[in-house]
Amino acid sequence: MALSAASYNQPSVPARFQQARQSLLALKSTMGQSKTIEEVSFEVKRETRIRFVTQPVYANRTTYGMRDVYTERDVTEDRAVYETRPTYADRPVYETKITGTRDLRGFASATAAGLDEKADFSVQVGSGAAARVQFTGSTVAVTQNGATHNFAYTASAGSFQSAMISALNSVSGLTASFDISGHLSLKTNNAESLTLAEVANELLDLSGTALDKLGLSAGTVSRRQTGTVREQNGTEQVQTGTETVVVGRESVKTGSERYELGSEIYVSGSEQVEDGTESVVIGYERVVKSTDIGAMDVRTKQASARQTMVGLIKAAQKDIGAAGVIGTRVGEGLSSIISLLASKDPLTADKLDMAVKNLDQARAAYMTSTYSSSGGLFSRSV
Repeated sequence: MALSAASYNQPSVPARFQQARQSLLALKSTMGQSKTIEEVSFEVKRETRIRFVTQPVYANRTTYGMRDVYTERDVTEDRAVYETRPTYADRPVYETKITGTRDLRGFASATAAGLDEKADFSVQVGSGAAARVQFTGSTVAVTQNGATHNFAYTASAGSFQSAMISALNSVSGLTASFDISGHLSLKTNNAESLTLAEVANELLDLSGTALDKLGLSAGTVSRRQTGTVREQNGTEQVQTGTETVVVGRESVKTGSERYELGSEIYVSGSEQVEDGTESVVIGYERVVKSTDIGAMDVRTKQASARQTMVGLIKAAQKDIGAAGVIGTRVGEGLSSIISLLASKDPLTADKLDMAVKNLDQARAAYMTSTYSSSGGLFSRSV
């Protein structure tokens, strides 16, 4: 697989490979030069100090107490104030009324109004007895409950109309009048039903009906509501307000006051008093024994080689990140070298030789553009 031109021609990567190789060889050259082991310990550091103790300081002061303050006052309560008022209810007002359609003011007699001699009709108020009203040339007769009353009139202005109104008003529970248009109006006194009917003619009575001449029609008219009237139906107790009344006296706490009780001795503070000396720990001191310069050099070179390899693998991974399988295998070889240098196990010449071999194989894989499938590029350390 071909590497990109950008990664193949990087001069910094081969240089880092060479630097790492030199560091590994230099590290190998230090092997066996020193066997001294460095011992590090920590020793306690002490000093002598003056010891102090804390003791209280006392003073005298006045003591006070608190007590309640009371006062006498009235005990009051609120009471409701009532008055008696009338209660009202709305009662519907009913009316049964029939009004004719003919103006009867200009007729001086029944005959002039077109009524036949003995023309008649019946009127019944509610369930009461029906009354028969009959017209002649000089009278208006009303027969009810077997009794007949005649209301005479003369052929003069208004006499016929007055006789007819008087006759109809004589019917029990009925009130008759003329409205402003001269129409006959019949009204029951207690809103009972009102029934008008034709009366069958007697023998030799050839008169026609009287209802149509009066502008009326046969039939029954029931009551209808014409309004309401408010009436008192009783009384009720109504609260009109409240009043405050005194019902007694009480002692009430109104506050508190401070008063003197006496005096007391109290701790007003503290003071430091010298109480001898003492040895105290002030820290620890690091002590290195049997330090060998050669051993320190080995550790320094190991750290230098490891830092160089870390920089190498990061730079190489960045440059060959898109190199597919080759980039993966190069990264694995470099990672194995890092693991070797970071191990806590002692380094040996054989292990460093293996690291140099893996480094050379990683460099070769990086510098070539093909990958051999005949085996792995890197050997495993033992």
